[in-house]
Amino acid sequence: MKNQQRLIVGLVLTLVLIVFALLNGQGVAVNFFGAQFTWPLIVVIVVSVLIGALITALVSTASMSQNKKALKAAQKAAEDAQADAAKNLQDATAKLEGQVADLQKQLAEAQGQSKGDEQK
Repeated sequence: MKNQQRLIVGLVLTLVLIVFALLNGQGVAVNFFGAQFTWPLIVVIVVSVLIGALITALVSTASMSQNKKALKAAQKAAEDAQADAAKNLQDATAKLEGQVADLQKQLAEAQGQSKGDEQK
């Protein structure tokens, strides 16, 4: 849905640009690094738009690659944190199970001693 909206907006803007360029077909003087050219205004407009699109694509590509790197780093950090949490949970569980076993052993000994005291 979002891509369709972008496509429609892009097509409408392209149509507006084409109509604008066709209505402005007279020749204009262009000074470029000391050289002077006379080109139709439509060519100047189209070239300017293409240069702007190229600059936008280059800037957005650089930004997207930085975002991808940051996303990968965040995913790795999250995976590492999950692995650490799982290891800590296993360690804590093993420690508590050992404590439970010790307490059960102490309880059994205490019950054995109390039965021995009762029999005397």
